[in-house]
Amino acid sequence: MYVAVLRDRGRPRFELRRTVPREEGLGFEVLADLGTDPSKAVLFGRFGMSYAEELLEVLAHLDLDPDALDGAFAPFAPQGYKPSADRGKVWRRTVLTRAQEDEILALHPFDRRRMAFLRSGEVNLSRIDEVNPKMFRGLVGKGRDELEQLFLRMERELPLREARSYVHAVFNLQRHFADITARSMPEALDPGRLDEAFLHEFCAILGDPSFGRGLPTGPEAYLRRYALLHFDFDFPAADGFRRIYEDFMNDFRRLPPRPKPVEPERVRELFGLTMAEIGRMSKREFARVFRKKAMSMHPDKGGDHDAFVELLETYKRMIRGKSEG
Repeated sequence: MYVAVLRDRGRPRFELRRTVPREEGLGFEVLADLGTDPSKAVLFGRFGMSYAEELLEVLAHLDLDPDALDGAFAPFAPQGYKPSADRGKVWRRTVLTRAQEDEILALHPFDRRRMAFLRSGEVNLSRIDEVNPKMFRGLVGKGRDELEQLFLRMERELPLREARSYVHAVFNLQRHFADITARSMPEALDPGRLDEAFLHEFCAILGDPSFGRGLPTGPEAYLRRYALLHFDFDFPAADGFRRIYEDFMNDFRRLPPRPKPVEPERVRELFGLTMAEIGRMSKREFARVFRKKAMSMHPDKGGDHDAFVELLETYKRMIRGKSEG
């Protein structure tokens, strides 16, 4: 059981849901509409949680676990809230059975990488199968909708300066690079190649039928936030050591050939905008235009590979020097 947050004309709206088995896999059913403020349905008292009569009437015909109901509303508790009844609980070591470990290993790698980064902040998640499976125990038995709502809540605590590192790690973009920097210093990688790698992995997850199973409208609504995190945020500024490292490595690299000048007519064909119109855009506005074009021109979507590469190269050259806006 969980509380899902939705967007209704720009305003958040909440529903109480639970994961249920469907023919195609795990889906969800709506138990109650909580309106725009779920805290009105629950009172966080000294001896535990109590619920509004209206909500209890709606749920009366259901055989619900009270602890599960408390767990669904726990994210909305005041900071530091701990009822007296919970203060005497003792932590006990949990040993996973082989069957439980197999269930955890069967989780989608994207889900495990998200949980691993949000719990540890580790960028290099290429060996996700070697992470202690106990970290992912809370993901077992949840449908796609419940998982995405869980990650939405967890990502609210993610510092914005870590947004790009998060996307780099959870989409496993490092596998597209042979550079040693891909594991620990993604900000040193070529931005255009990073964009191409992201779009490849993003489209792969969108097209994975096992990932969106149980969502009536598919996973696009949940996944689009990662495109915003990738294209609208930058990596943190490199520290002194990293700059020294990059300078050292650059001493051994050949100078790239001077790029050909950007042709205004070709820019108009690629982006549907004139050079003057693009010149008036901020970096963020131009990134949105590029993102839309890149999604439609990506080879995985039937686009031409050479045209896609040209789009990336043109974008890289034109984005330099633009203000954030």
